[in-house]
Amino acid sequence: MPGNDGGATARSEQAAVSATQLSKSYGSHLVLDRLSFEIPAGRIFGFLGPNGAGKTTTLGCLTGLLEPSSGEVRLLGSRFDRNSVSLKRRIGVMPQELALFDQLYAHEFLLFNAEVFGMSRTLAKERIDELLLALDLGEGSFRKPLCDFSTGMRKKVAFAAAVLHVPDILFLDEPFEGIDPQGVANMKGWLRAYVSRGKTVFLTSHILETVERLCDEAAIIHGGALAWRGALSPSAGLEVEGRCFSSLEELFLKITDGRTQPLSWL
Repeated sequence: MPGNDGGATARSEQAAVSATQLSKSYGSHLVLDRLSFEIPAGRIFGFLGPNGAGKTTTLGCLTGLLEPSSGEVRLLGSRFDRNSVSLKRRIGVMPQELALFDQLYAHEFLLFNAEVFGMSRTLAKERIDELLLALDLGEGSFRKPLCDFSTGMRKKVAFAAAVLHVPDILFLDEPFEGIDPQGVANMKGWLRAYVSRGKTVFLTSHILETVERLCDEAAIIHGGALAWRGALSPSAGLEVEGRCFSSLEELFLKITDGRTQPLSWL
């Protein structure tokens, strides 16, 4: 696998997330093809790919939402599967299909999540009040149930539910899609502070400019296989097959055989 780091590194004790020969099939359709990668603790890791490339399936396998057909997942040094209850308490997940209880109010939903993770009611209420205010959801969270929230507001609640218990690893599937600029700015600042404490973020996104500015590393999946991985620091450069690229978007289009297509009538 080409990339700035020369490919997958050997397993280290410091890896927060590790996938080894991870595959997922639905019948005869192979969605993930023997993915292997590691993510050290204290990093924001962007996982990129075209629609249908396997990003959400990978995140599902890493978090126990899906059962891999083969391969191994290790989180925080321990083998992980959908029955790893103790490890699940140490991760936070914001899935693409938001798992919200639509008839609840935001503060009720978040309090329920806090109880699931064993938080005290006093601490949970303090954090929930702070989160709702910071996400500009304070008043709205008491006036209407989640089913009446806009897409962006629902995404904010899902993000709050994922971070509320301060997990060791955050898995975020398209966290910024539909969020207003102020909300995105806040979320990015919180994620940077979060990893500065040794925590780890695994996120998927189609907003390549945000990934390039926010993430420490990124990988590109194409056709269910890992096609590129590299650092995103300005000093590292973006390179594949001996060619340097000026932006993550340019590299992404090269890796995925993408190209801009004009329309004759526009």
